[in-house]
Amino acid sequence: MFGLKKIDSYILKAYIGPLVLMLCITTFILLMQFLWKYVDDMVGKGLEWSIILELLFFATMNILQMSLPLSILCASIFVYGTLGESNELIAIKAAGVSLFRLMMPLIIFNVFVAGFAFVYANNILPYSNLRLWSLMYDVRNQRPEMNIKEGIFFTDLDQVRIKIAKKNPDTNMMYDVMIYDHRNNLGNTNITIADSAQMSITNEGRYLQFLLFSGRRYEDVTSGVDLQYMREKNPFRIEEFSKQQALFELESFGFSRTDMDLFRHNSQMQNVAQLQFTIDSLQETFAYRNQRSFDYFFTQYFYKSRSQSKTGVEVNIDTVFSSLNAAYQEQALTRALSYARSSETYLTTAIDNNEAQDMTINKHRIELHKKFTLALGCFIMFFVGAPFGSIVRKGGLGVPIIFSFFFYLSYYVISMFGERSVKAAEIPAYQGMWISTAVIFVLGVYFTYMAVHDKVLQSPKYMFAGLIRRFMALRKRFLSTKNTQ
Repeated sequence: MFGLKKIDSYILKAYIGPLVLMLCITTFILLMQFLWKYVDDMVGKGLEWSIILELLFFATMNILQMSLPLSILCASIFVYGTLGESNELIAIKAAGVSLFRLMMPLIIFNVFVAGFAFVYANNILPYSNLRLWSLMYDVRNQRPEMNIKEGIFFTDLDQVRIKIAKKNPDTNMMYDVMIYDHRNNLGNTNITIADSAQMSITNEGRYLQFLLFSGRRYEDVTSGVDLQYMREKNPFRIEEFSKQQALFELESFGFSRTDMDLFRHNSQMQNVAQLQFTIDSLQETFAYRNQRSFDYFFTQYFYKSRSQSKTGVEVNIDTVFSSLNAAYQEQALTRALSYARSSETYLTTAIDNNEAQDMTINKHRIELHKKFTLALGCFIMFFVGAPFGSIVRKGGLGVPIIFSFFFYLSYYVISMFGERSVKAAEIPAYQGMWISTAVIFVLGVYFTYMAVHDKVLQSPKYMFAGLIRRFMALRKRFLSTKNTQ
């Protein structure tokens, strides 16, 4: 028993190191991908280092939901592949210790990891998403003057309108610049046109500076002139320049924090209890609205009756219609056709509205299922990696990284396919969100069976050859049965 405890300790030490290493590596790679995706929203905003570090911290917390299962998979392949390559696995089995017993300490360890993954997904991840995306919203709206688009009037500067034809983001040079200065509150009385301009921010970050080249400035003369006379005669002066500087105050664009309560309704920022409450509330609200709309429309238009006959008296519609003169018959047909078209339009709109409502509810169902699929996915990844590593018997980081990325990429693609199908209301949420976990579970069962029974994986060439032989045998049997009939 003492020897087995030593083996348990040895396996745990051999597993935790690669797990932490791969967790750091994968998190760093995914964090770089995050920065590459949102670098345009952060560069040139004059952000303090505390804001940047806070943004990276909560982005890292968000990325853990992807890097943790991948790290478990890679570390499992690494540990048992190394044991197999160094023949330690054979020696342990020769001592009477089964592979399943050798996996037991890491199974228990990964049970705790799966529990942590659920707590993380239910409590930590919603809060980190709330902090991350509310902060990203503030960063994107910080210094909007840096987002001047080509050919579109920029209106975010107070009482100033800017339009450019072209822009070079590397040199901050702009071409065919038009600036409408409305700060005198007299309309378009101050207009500057320049062939080119260079934009920059002053060192203290308070002013937006334009260095204008080869342009003209048109300004209406308003000092001492009657406004009515100015509207009729429009006296103005023209100033030509080869180089001129224009400053615009940026004090109103200082970095400010948005109230995070505005983002709490998002499905990614709620825990299990909140998601269940939101789903129930949405279902009740949508059902009430749909029923009220249905009752109102069909009672007012579709089932609307103008008959003055007594209740219980059977009325023959054809007889009543034939008793009308031609004008009333045409009017009745026109009205019936109008009601039918209105009903068709209503039903088409109601179908589209129900699909939109299902998509809204499914977004919350997706996040609800993710709380559980993450925890179970972390646990199942171990049963894929550990048996596979003992089968291939290849240590080092090369083989584990290659195969772990292949398995995880397949898992991720299937999960994204299922999630998008659920968002589009094509399949139920429980099917779309659990299909990737089911696939990886079957793969884990297969690898575990192969490893426990000391079976060797066949090469793809022989595997496909065997499948083809079985297919041809089934085809031959089917044809012979058909000919007999």
